[in-house]
Amino acid sequence: MPELPEVETIVRELRGRILGVQITEARLLKQDMLKHPAERKLDFGQFLISKRFTSIERRGKFMIFALDDGAKVIGHLGMTGKFVSASDGMPDPNHLCSQYSFSDGSRLDHIDVRRFGRLELYQPDEPMTRLDHIGIDPLDPGFSAEAVKSLVFSRQGNRRKRAIHTVLMDQSLISGVGNIYAAEALFRAGIKPDRFAGRLTKAEQVRLAAALRQVMLDSLKEGGTTVSDYRRIDDKPGNFKNLLNVYERAGKPCRLCGTEIKRIRLGGRSAYYCGTCQKNK
Repeated sequence: MPELPEVETIVRELRGRILGVQITEARLLKQDMLKHPAERKLDFGQFLISKRFTSIERRGKFMIFALDDGAKVIGHLGMTGKFVSASDGMPDPNHLCSQYSFSDGSRLDHIDVRRFGRLELYQPDEPMTRLDHIGIDPLDPGFSAEAVKSLVFSRQGNRRKRAIHTVLMDQSLISGVGNIYAAEALFRAGIKPDRFAGRLTKAEQVRLAAALRQVMLDSLKEGGTTVSDYRRIDDKPGNFKNLLNVYERAGKPCRLCGTEIKRIRLGGRSAYYCGTCQKNK
């Protein structure tokens, strides 16, 4: 699933392509992209035609498209979704879910093979309830070790006794972090993924907060990570995969010490680590 750097890359690239350009046609080819029955009663094309996108923002793994009449479209890429820039007249690609044509002759194709993604339509002044649960963003100015400590390492609830790798992927605590960047941030911070969150020392908390933010920034510079399906809007892959230290590198030598990278299962997901660089205390 695309995580923070991948979604942020797409948002930044879309801003340079579609902002301020009039929408001449909008088609929804897969009705199940709209998850709520009330939304399916709306005319998707009429909701968008003749309007312009005035801003595109990101919250966690969600994209927020604002229209010039105050309405909004929220998009989530799911596991295999992507937006690809095209031109009017080009053949429709396989697995096309929605499509947007613009007055300058450009086109945006929304493709999703497995269709785990979603679109949500919000009328002007309608609250975007989908975003109510999203936690702090590693790229927010207020993201710090203290902020992370208050959310993740609180003594309230049972999160202190959950593996830190699992806690990092809880979108209600820290948004935009998935399996890739949880693994990479923990490696950089020297913390084994199965450590209980509540047992991290102050120094480890500081290192982890810094590592989370920096790994996101480093990935952004490379256009994100393409492991399988993720593509930028020019349909090119992200290049950060070449710089991954542990994710999906089980059995390979650690880039720092040469120890074989291990894989374990945590919360039903694979977690990767170096037993030398990431030792439990």
